[in-house]
Amino acid sequence: MVQSFPLVTIIAISYNHEEFLEETLESIKNQTYGNIELIILDAFSKDQSVSKINSWLQRNPEVEAKTIFQAETKKITANANEALELATGEFYQILSCDDVLLSDKIESQVKVFQDSDENLGVVYCDASKIDQESNEIDQPTFFAERNWKSESQLPSGMIFPLLLTDYFITAPSVLVRKSMAMEVGGYNSEVMMEDLDLFLKMAQKFSFKGLFQIGVKYRILETSLLRSTDPFNRQSNRLKIYASYLGQKGEWDRFITHQFLLAYQGKSTFYKLVFSIYAGLQKFLRTKFKKHY
Repeated sequence: MVQSFPLVTIIAISYNHEEFLEETLESIKNQTYGNIELIILDAFSKDQSVSKINSWLQRNPEVEAKTIFQAETKKITANANEALELATGEFYQILSCDDVLLSDKIESQVKVFQDSDENLGVVYCDASKIDQESNEIDQPTFFAERNWKSESQLPSGMIFPLLLTDYFITAPSVLVRKSMAMEVGGYNSEVMMEDLDLFLKMAQKFSFKGLFQIGVKYRILETSLLRSTDPFNRQSNRLKIYASYLGQKGEWDRFITHQFLLAYQGKSTFYKLVFSIYAGLQKFLRTKFKKHY
């Protein structure tokens, strides 16, 4: 049997990543999987990122890459969609130019797709954590944080309810079937958490599978977008995404309502009162349930 090697597109997005981007690009070049299309997008960096990208490409003429150098600041979702329009791979992943791929990540994930049915839309894996100097941080991996010790413990299949209530996927750990991402509309330009929005939409229609191996080194920086964004604004973006799923199922509505009250209890005396009543009612009902059942 002849083994096929479908094209995989890696979209590397740089924004003021001059310190890290060469390490990222080298990790893409060093993938053991041989059929990769590289798209490099610079999101209007203020540092020397564009110069570093051009210099790296000149030193690596064997690497064929499409480049997009933005002339203005755009939302990450707009950048993602623009790069995705150029992507011709059957599968793709988006990688920030401060994270680093392990050499067998793409090969391992393509094999999972090939060994699975055609409804599989996303394969995710584990990620370790590194600091600004690329040193491993002495913290559990993302899987270890949830005490997942084997592949059998990883959520797989139609996992929408799990993703809604516990978003456990690390964005650079995935490989995505492009046609399925496009079928649900791609990235939503109105939200900040582009991966959460896309994967929730995909999880309602397509299956997911976890791969029990570390495939990426995820860099923890205080200047990272989510870490430098006000927690209330982060939660507001999350609620904007959750709002799309209100009215579909009672237990999802209760979870989304709880998240809304959590976010706003510190912003408003009224919502603080509502949250207190809501929390008290939940405690009362749990007590009654235990007493009778």
